[in-house]
Amino acid sequence: QYCNAMNWNDIRYFLSLRDQGSLSRAAEQLGVNQSTVFRRIRELEKDLGATLFDRRHSGEYRLTQHGELLLDQARTMESASTNITRQIQGKDEELSGLIRVTAPEDVAVLSLSHHLVEFRKLYPGISIELLTSSRYFSLHRGEADIAIRASGAPTEDNVIPRKMADVSASLFASPAYLKKIGNPQHEEELSRHQLIGWGGELDGGNPPFFVSENKPVSSNSLLVQKTLAEQGMGIALLPEFLGLSSPQLVPVLPELKQSVATLWLLYHAELRHTARIQAFVSYIQDALRKDLSPASYREASSPPKIV
Repeated sequence: QYCNAMNWNDIRYFLSLRDQGSLSRAAEQLGVNQSTVFRRIRELEKDLGATLFDRRHSGEYRLTQHGELLLDQARTMESASTNITRQIQGKDEELSGLIRVTAPEDVAVLSLSHHLVEFRKLYPGISIELLTSSRYFSLHRGEADIAIRASGAPTEDNVIPRKMADVSASLFASPAYLKKIGNPQHEEELSRHQLIGWGGELDGGNPPFFVSENKPVSSNSLLVQKTLAEQGMGIALLPEFLGLSSPQLVPVLPELKQSVATLWLLYHAELRHTARIQAFVSYIQDALRKDLSPASYREASSPPKIV
């Protein structure tokens, strides 16, 4: 009953507000301002003659009963639009066009961004949009073409996975910090040290062997944690490729390292015949595997001595 009264452009705003839960996050996802999202939702409600959202005191938007009824049809329109786009893209044999790649911030800064320079020399007709926001970009909805993610084994339907590397984490600190506080020789000595904590979506990633109530700073950015450790704030648990890449950090009790994730490269199955996607996947998976292999980053690192 709703489909005749709406178009796909309207439904993009409806789905974004429903998924993001607030005007600010929906506006960020859509690349518009909040007033535009508010106006489009109000126009859609007026056209349908129904209220689609309730606004809570917290500022969050939740679907009304009418909104829930609309949701299934809206998802059908979204799926149809994405499938049409993918079918067209899947027949694209030209080495040109845009590729949207989402990746963790640390991988993007330390490895991926450097290889994009060389990739563009090889394929000047291909443009790259690199997305490093902590927000999840969906391959199924066409928000990204390629995803590099640290996770368990992928279980998404119609997604082709390529395993890049197993990621282990160890403790790291600056020589200046360890000279001042002391370099722990045993696990029990960690309790008197300062821990740079994992916050936000990383919360819960603190090492089980590091029991300390002294957490001066927490961050949801691994690069920020690395910088704080380099500046002598305390000891940080970092992926080994990140910690060992810094000439300003040294490992602390490296035998306590733990496996934290596996890095995967993912793309939608309907893009497997797209020339620019295959060119990027073929090039970048070899480059990342080399960068993230333990042999590579250990050979490249020459940590400072504690004097």
